Amino acid sequence: MPYIEEVCVTGKVEEHIKYYSWYIHPPGAKREKGSLPSEERIKKANQRQAEKKLRRLLNNNFKDGDLLIRLDFFKDKDKVQTSADMQQCMANFIKRLRRRTPDVKYVYVKELGKRGAKHAHMVISKLPLSLISECWDHGGIHADPLYSGGQYGRIAAYFIKYAGKTEETEGKLIGKRWYGSRNLDKPIVKKRIVMSGSFRKEPPQKDGWALDKESVTRGVTSAGYEYMSYSYIRLTPEEPKEIPEEQNIYERLKSYVRRRFSVDKFISFFNRKKSEKH
Repeated sequence: MPYIEEVCVTGKVEEHIKYYSWYIHPPGAKREKGSLPSEERIKKANQRQAEKKLRRLLNNNFKDGDLLIRLDFFKDKDKVQTSADMQQCMANFIKRLRRRTPDVKYVYVKELGKRGAKHAHMVISKLPLSLISECWDHGGIHADPLYSGGQYGRIAAYFIKYAGKTEETEGKLIGKRWYGSRNLDKPIVKKRIVMSGSFRKEPPQKDGWALDKESVTRGVTSAGYEYMSYSYIRLTPEEPKEIPEEQNIYERLKSYVRRRFSVDKFISFFNRKKSEKH
C-alpha cells in the first residue's frame, strides 16, 4: 500500500518527509493509542509545522556569511512594555534599514520574558555592522555570521521557542510568530504518493549529498499515524585542479633528473665492481 512523500529543496538542503494518513496507510494500520486530537497534541503539531516552515524559509534565502543578530531593548524600558511596543520599534528599524539597503532580506522574532527581558532575534543578509548600528537606537547589538553550511534548522527551532516564550508571557499570540521581508523566496514543496508496502526505516544513501543525522526524526502525526523525516546537505564538489604549464615543465624536469641520477648511480656502481675484479 502507498505512503505520502514530501520533498523540498531549499538552498543546499533537501528535506524528505514520509508519512501515512487516514486515507493512505498500510492494510490494518491503526492509530496509536491516545492519538485522538487533544489540545496539547495539536499545539505540538502546530509548533512542529511552524518550525518546518521557518526552517525552509531560512535555508532557501540565506547562506553562510549572512548575519544572526540580537537586538536589545534597554534604553527605553518605560516606553517598551509589550510585544506590540517592540513591533513598533522593529517597524521603524526596518524602515531606516530599507532606505539604505532596499534589497535587504530578513526574518525576525520577538522575545519577551516573564521578568521583562526584551530582545529581537534576526537573520539578515550580510551588512556592515556600522549600518545596522545607525538604524538601531534602543540598545545593544550582538552579531554572528552564519556558518552551518546551509542548514539553519537550529536557528528556526530557537526562533519558534522565543515566539512561544513571548506568547506564554502575554497569555496569547499577538501578531505573528515571526516577521519576514517581502522579497523572501518561498520554498517549493513537491508531494507524491509512493506505491509501496511501507517506507524504509532508514534514510538511503545519496551520491553528492551528506545525511544530516540531527534531522532524522520519527514519530506520530496529530492524526495518529507514523511519519519519518530527514534531510541531506549538498556536498560542495572540488573544482578540478589544472596544473599550470610551468608546473608541468618543472615536474618533467624533476622526473628527468631523478631518472638520470639513478642511471648515473648504477653506472658508477657497475664500474666500481668491474675495477675490483681486476
